[in-house]
Amino acid sequence: MIKHLLLVLGAIGLSACNILPERPAVSLYQLPTSTIQASSETDSAVVSSLRLDRPGTSDALGSNRILVLAANNSFEAYPGARWSAPVPTLWRDWLLDAFWREGSIKQLSVSADGLQAQLELGGMLRALHTEYRNGRTDALIRYDALLIDTRTREIVASRRFEARQPADGVDAASAVRALGVAADTLAAELIRWTLTVATDSR
Repeated sequence: MIKHLLLVLGAIGLSACNILPERPAVSLYQLPTSTIQASSETDSAVVSSLRLDRPGTSDALGSNRILVLAANNSFEAYPGARWSAPVPTLWRDWLLDAFWREGSIKQLSVSADGLQAQLELGGMLRALHTEYRNGRTDALIRYDALLIDTRTREIVASRRFEARQPADGVDAASAVRALGVAADTLAAELIRWTLTVATDSR
């Protein structure tokens, strides 16, 4: 009886394995490495230390899906493709690397490290996706940046940054390439602004 029961359970298990569909393969992407070059004025840095906080985002941007905004203002995810980390973390870590590459600020960290810093860069990430409009696909990054004095917790300055870049295709890989170019454009402006604000507030 027990033998018979085990055979039946085994047969059910095998049939279940055959019925369940195989999981489709998922490609993981990261933003292309920043191409920002080291500043020639690294010895005259006016910010001794900076820490980067994870930006706030909408629920749609809070996951690791690579999104496209359709003409009817609805988000769709590129099938079989994901970012290697949730978008807020992806953006913070990419920006940290861009600041390191530029080199003007020697002491960089993230808020999660719990380290002291002169200024903190945070804000709201409004867009990091592609948009499909009028037959073309554009990458869009929109970041509302806040510079905060860590001693007083007062906002030193705030500014909206936005960058667009046409994509050379409609697939996820094309979207990632275009977002990488847009990120570089935005980061170069953001770093200049950060250093200028720090100079003016001394």
